[in-house]
Amino acid sequence: MTTRTFLALIGSPRAKSTSETIARYLADGLAARGWTTEVRSLSAAIRHAERWPDLEAAYQRADVIGLCFPLYVDCLPAEMTEALERLAPIARDTRPGCFAVCQCGFLEAEQNDTALAICREFARDAGLDWLGGLAIGTGGALNGGNWEKMGKMAAHITDGFAQTIEAIDAGAPIPDATQALVRKRFCPTWMYWLIGNASMLTEARKHGAMWKITARPYAR
Repeated sequence: MTTRTFLALIGSPRAKSTSETIARYLADGLAARGWTTEVRSLSAAIRHAERWPDLEAAYQRADVIGLCFPLYVDCLPAEMTEALERLAPIARDTRPGCFAVCQCGFLEAEQNDTALAICREFARDAGLDWLGGLAIGTGGALNGGNWEKMGKMAAHITDGFAQTIEAIDAGAPIPDATQALVRKRFCPTWMYWLIGNASMLTEARKHGAMWKITARPYAR
């Protein structure tokens, strides 16, 4: 039996990120099922030209490609966009699958929908089979990959990732029910606002900016 290869492409420009943690978690899950897995940073390949050939070779040998990235201004990070534009025209002998995981700091997972639609268009233009997209809100709660330690609060994420790994291993698209599952909110809106405001005040106090917090320098 031929070993299948999974390539996780990290779209975050940060060296250590939630997106990388998610990418490696999915890769480890597939590796446990006998897959060969590779994890690559798109930003690193754009910034360091000598790394691009290695990333391109990994892209060409992958059976399934996972795009893991944070939402930047309702879209993909700039270096990720550049990398996908360079990868899309590459000719392939096979038609691998492609899925995406986008997480944002907003409470609403639907904030990620435009970015996931862009990934779906990339898959179409690159000749890849679109397997679905996972949209996750309140991504900061996942920092450090601690969703398994968060118990019931993040059970929808743990279960969603497990179902995603199972679907990919079975050669199937990510079920609609799984995509809907990970969209669940971690907490009520009022709690998110309360925590967010408290965090903002703490940062303002730490940096000595409490007196500037209501400033409106461009107001007329």
